[in-house]
Order: sequence, then C-alpha cells, then structure tokens
Amino acid sequence: MKVLLTGPSGRIGPHLVAPFREVYDLQTFDLIGNGADFEGNLSQIEPLRAAMRGCEVAVHLAATSDEAPFVEKLVPNNVVGVYNVLEAARLEAVRRVVFASSVQAVSGNTRGQGAPFDNQEAPRPGTLYGATKILGETMGRWYHDKHGLEFIAIRIGAFQPPDSPLLEKTWCRELWLSPRDAAALFRAAIETPDIGYAIVNGTSKTVRERLSLQSAREILGWEPQDDVHEVSRSLGEN
Repeated sequence: MKVLLTGPSGRIGPHLVAPFREVYDLQTFDLIGNGADFEGNLSQIEPLRAAMRGCEVAVHLAATSDEAPFVEKLVPNNVVGVYNVLEAARLEAVRRVVFASSVQAVSGNTRGQGAPFDNQEAPRPGTLYGATKILGETMGRWYHDKHGLEFIAIRIGAFQPPDSPLLEKTWCRELWLSPRDAAALFRAAIETPDIGYAIVNGTSKTVRERLSLQSAREILGWEPQDDVHEVSRSLGEN
C-alpha cells in the first residue's frame, strides 16, 4: 500500500517512519530542509497534491503541535493546513485520511475520578490548539459526508518515549501513549477495512483509563501493549 506521512520530523513522526517503511510504500511530506520525499508548507496545496498522488492513505501528523499564537501559527498550519490536506486528498483520489487529533479536544472537561471520556459527548477543548483539532475532526466529517473520503481521527493522549521524565507526573501516567503502541494504532487506522468516519482515543495501559479505549477496541480491534506501571517501575529503579 502506498501511504503518505506528513510531519515525519515532528514529535511522533520519527517513531513511525521505520515501522511504516517495513510494510508500506511510504512517501513523506515535511517542511523545506527536513529531507522528506516532498517538501512544502501546509498553507500551500500544490506540494501536498504532488505528495499524495498515487497514495491510498494519508496519515496527517504535521501541525503546530501545541498552544501557539492563533493567527500567526495555528491558523496557517492547523486550520488552513487541514483543509489543504483534505482537499488535496479529495483531488488526488486518496481513499482515507488518518488525522492526529489530541486529548486537548476534550481536556476542558473536568470529571475528577469519574468515568473516562468517550467519543459520544460534545468536545470541549482546553486550549485553542485543541479547538483546531476539533475543527479538523469536523472538517473530516464534512469531507466524508460530502465526498465519501474515509476519515479516522486519533485523539492522542500524552505521547512520550518510555524513558521520558514526564512519566513521573501523574497526568502523564494517566494519558501516556508509547511509541510502540502509537505505531500499532496508526497501522490499525490505516489498514482496518470498511471505516467511513471514526474518532478513537489513543493511550497505552495507564494508571486509570482517562480516555476510553472502547472505540479503538471495537472499531480497529486494537489493544495497547505497553503498561505505564512497568515503565514507572523502571524509572523508579533508575
């Protein structure tokens, strides 16, 4: 399968390139100077069209990856950029877009020790960055309904390598997504057949399930393998 990965040099991308190359005909798209197969800005659609030509699935990671000035950073990369990715996919007959969303789409909710967040309730962003992720999910809904583009959003928890000192923080242990689990989850989102539109959450085995993994289990047949208890124990020993 020919797959496009945007943002291979970002926070998550470097952990996906090698496992993807083992199983896909992988193309990459990144900012100019980062050594990807195709280079350009998300605010320009033509380089994205060139990168998607002949691809069956596009995995869209590239974005301003956290809170930033809205007009100067978030709008060109996370608003215009998502539109350009979806429109390029439509124009180049890409079958499916897998979109890296975020826990920040729902982090404005507060529940204490209550039930985990599922994907049936209205989103409530905790940041403007999270609001751009909700817009991406909503645009994906429109492109699916209007044009038949398959779209899967993965609301990523707290992506960190296993040796990250952030895993000493309670909030990180409750939302952790390991590189190995992320690669397996994105592969499931690429390969699972007959998905029109879906939103799933992505974490590893955490101290408690703040983000419900029910949709990932039911829709993608995916189960995390890495356990934050084991990682935390290793950090404590070190």
